[in-house]
Amino acid sequence: MTKTGRRHWLWVAFGIEATLLYGCLVHSAELGAVIPDNEKRKTARFDGTDVEIIQALLDSEEAQQIGDAVRTQSTLDLSRQGGPRIALGGSRHRLADGFGRRSRPMETYVGTDHPPLSDHGWTQALNFLKEMIGLDFRRLPDRLGAFDIYDVPEADGGDPPIDFSVERDRSTETLTYPEQFVLRATRKADDDYAVHLELELGQEPVFSKLITMHPSAMVQVEAVPFDHYRMSVFNRSGMLVQFEEHSLLLHINLNISAMGPTLAINDTLARSAQGLGPELRNSASKVRTRSTSRSKITAENDAAFEAHRTKMRALAHRLVPPSGSDRWFHRGIADEVGVIAHFNVLLDGARVSAGTIVDPYFGIDTLKRVISRLESLDVDLTVVTSLIETDPETNDPNASLLDELETVLRDLRGNGIPNAARKLRVRNLVDGPRQAFHDRYLLLTPHEGEREVYLLSNSLNRMAGKWPFCMSKLEGGAARDAALYIDGLANGRDISGSTQPTTNFQWPYDDAR
Repeated sequence: MTKTGRRHWLWVAFGIEATLLYGCLVHSAELGAVIPDNEKRKTARFDGTDVEIIQALLDSEEAQQIGDAVRTQSTLDLSRQGGPRIALGGSRHRLADGFGRRSRPMETYVGTDHPPLSDHGWTQALNFLKEMIGLDFRRLPDRLGAFDIYDVPEADGGDPPIDFSVERDRSTETLTYPEQFVLRATRKADDDYAVHLELELGQEPVFSKLITMHPSAMVQVEAVPFDHYRMSVFNRSGMLVQFEEHSLLLHINLNISAMGPTLAINDTLARSAQGLGPELRNSASKVRTRSTSRSKITAENDAAFEAHRTKMRALAHRLVPPSGSDRWFHRGIADEVGVIAHFNVLLDGARVSAGTIVDPYFGIDTLKRVISRLESLDVDLTVVTSLIETDPETNDPNASLLDELETVLRDLRGNGIPNAARKLRVRNLVDGPRQAFHDRYLLLTPHEGEREVYLLSNSLNRMAGKWPFCMSKLEGGAARDAALYIDGLANGRDISGSTQPTTNFQWPYDDAR
């Protein structure tokens, strides 16, 4: 190493054939930092796939060589550390938090190939990375499979130059919103700094001021009541050198539970769970009752204004609900037409490339009513239904229901709306003499972004014509699992194992568009 004294931390996880899981080069490691020999190179396994990890403390020359190869050759060269040369692709410059620093310059270079992990393996890898280096890639997905160069080489990792604090009046026991704050130049501040302070109250901006801080200075600022602050500190050249943003702890909710007796239940569910392990067995057969009381410790502000704001917000939301993905349609013909109009918005070819309707009662009348009114002709639409020998519109027996469905589909393609029917695929699933599924869904595949899943309250036969109709967009893990379930049904499988479906009708027969 060179004798500059400054060292820089390199950490890289990679798979076979130089595939990149994640890596970073963090300039200005803590003084005295040491990497144990058994941590310099090791292997982790994620669902049967091995990933190697290299970490090292580099001198400035070594760090510059790695950075130069990344920037000029699009290559992460780990040959001096006994590792591979990893190909990199696109890049992004940004200000980011991490490794004990706020809003510092960072360059992200994405790997061209990533380890061949299963979904379970990726989940294990995310948990491993969070535990090992403190980065939560659920919040930073575009940095997964990439290499970060964190902090410009000339930046130092010392203490921030400006300290923000709130000093309260101790003469009263009442907790109030602060109306003043104090800025202090720390020992690190050896020059003038421009400090931009922004204050918020209830997520609304209430104060903004630019303050010049001299070395060793302390400034007390009279402001307005606030519960959140944002501070940006700039050096003489105008570069951001410090950033802080925090909410003040002014509200504490307390729940106190008095535990009651434990009740034992011996019903069908409890008996069914007997062989599924002690935790699940106890959860099914025992109920621990409790009684809960709530209290709150909160700062006092303008009580009359807060009561007014709460009341008027509730009124505004009741009169004009915030727009969102969830929709409610009242019973009646007008809202039945409204459901179809909303489907046209969701199934717009400018926004989505494909859609799947899962509805066990999507019958002939529904096909005519809905498909004939869809406006976008370039959306690949799949309908998965589960018709048996009962007409879903009339509940009358009809052994030739699928033959009639085929006739209607041919009429739609030949005479009615051939363009829309050309993009339509219909699959009917049955589980012996029973229907193969129960719930109703709409799955959309946007041109950009994640797939969307909506849970439908009713079948689309008469929709809001008979009952109120509700559509609710699923989020998170529920959306992911529902999408996989819908994919399975669209391909004739029930991945939940609830039924053993077979396809007894498919349109078109050769699945050709």
